Amino acid sequence: MKLRYFPRTIRGLVLAMALVSGVVTVLLAMAMILVVHWELERQLDQRIEVETHALLDFHALHGFDALAQVVALRDRRSGTGDMGYLAGVDEAGRSTAYILVDPQGKRRAGAFSADIPPPGWSEFVRFRRPGGGTGVAQAMNTALPGGGRLIVAADRSIIDQMHWKMLRLFIAGYGALLILGMAVTIGFGRAVRRRLTGIEASAEAIMAGDLSRRMPLDGSGGEFDRLSLVLNRMLDRMGALLDNLRQVSGDIAHDLRTPLQRVRNRLEDTARAVSGTPVHTRIDATIAEMDALLNLFSSLLAISEIEGQSIRARFTSLNLYQVIDEIVDIYQPTVEDQGRTLKLTGEPVTVRGDGKLLQRVIANLLDNALLHAPGSTFIHIAIARDGEQAIVLVHDDGPGIPEADRERVFRRLTRLDASRSTPGHGLGLNLVAAIVAAHGGSVTIDPAPAGLAIRIVLPLDPASLKN
Repeated sequence: MKLRYFPRTIRGLVLAMALVSGVVTVLLAMAMILVVHWELERQLDQRIEVETHALLDFHALHGFDALAQVVALRDRRSGTGDMGYLAGVDEAGRSTAYILVDPQGKRRAGAFSADIPPPGWSEFVRFRRPGGGTGVAQAMNTALPGGGRLIVAADRSIIDQMHWKMLRLFIAGYGALLILGMAVTIGFGRAVRRRLTGIEASAEAIMAGDLSRRMPLDGSGGEFDRLSLVLNRMLDRMGALLDNLRQVSGDIAHDLRTPLQRVRNRLEDTARAVSGTPVHTRIDATIAEMDALLNLFSSLLAISEIEGQSIRARFTSLNLYQVIDEIVDIYQPTVEDQGRTLKLTGEPVTVRGDGKLLQRVIANLLDNALLHAPGSTFIHIAIARDGEQAIVLVHDDGPGIPEADRERVFRRLTRLDASRSTPGHGLGLNLVAAIVAAHGGSVTIDPAPAGLAIRIVLPLDPASLKN
């Protein structure tokens, strides 16, 4: 049977444990109070029964008048006639009070100031104390042989006192236990959440591209350490496999690039030799295709290097606005020649990274806009700061990208059907994503009323946040 309402989070489990512990503690305290209550009731009843039987035996031996004298004597010894079970309110330490009624129904002895209770046991008999005030007693009304009745009563205040004492003790103990339990559960929850947060942060960093990151260890050898060790071994194995894959792909790309470059050079030599002939046109077309292949291999090598995280060693503090402004100045004449407008707005923000690679990101996006958005009239690049992040928004008013294709366009060698007729190899946006990921950022396509809006998010330089 599936437990639909069982907590599935650390916080929920801790709260559930605290709630269950509190409920169990309350139930145990209630059970203890009830047991003590029943024991006090039993002792009180036993005391009344023993006293009643003793007086009945005395009556059987000496008669009613002698019994009246004994009851009056016991009341006089108490001084005040007050009661108090086990409370020592009288000098003799007695805890009982009496009413003796003769066969004619007249009170003959006894200082118990209360209405005569009905025959048998009475649990709650209200009486008046000699010093003022009222109380509640437990009483037994017994018929005497030959007529008359004997009432023996005991004050129930001790039971109430014990209840209050136990209640105060319970509140104090439960309060201390509750505070201790809360401290323990909160400490436990924080410790678990701290370890899980560390693991989560490491996992996020790994997914963001920092493949050198490993799960934290505290050296305790506990369950979390063992789990982290297993995950770290898995990451080491995956890292080794990825390194081998990058090495193989890089070697293949490099090995293919070299002979292709030699073939291209020979084609150029041939083209110069047959200049002005029909063959020259064919050779130029072949050279263009060779250039596309060489560009493809160069991009693959660049992506492999970037994903290997070796570029992080070259990171420096950069003014992102200045870096982008330089590449905008380079593209400005080309954009204007096409009758379009290229505009850069925003504020200076400081990030850590490689300036050339970040310029390549903007260059690839501008190339895409110029190539795949021939009907656009403007390209707008906006730079802003959002908390501890830098935001770069590249927006054009071209045809845009269908919503269903916005995620896959960043995948390697992805070309949309509409762009198959245009030059390219489907690595431009993938290279953009790889560079941004290597800088600890993300790239997405924002919804826009018209055209294409690509959002780049980069973390600010930690040193700049201290200023």
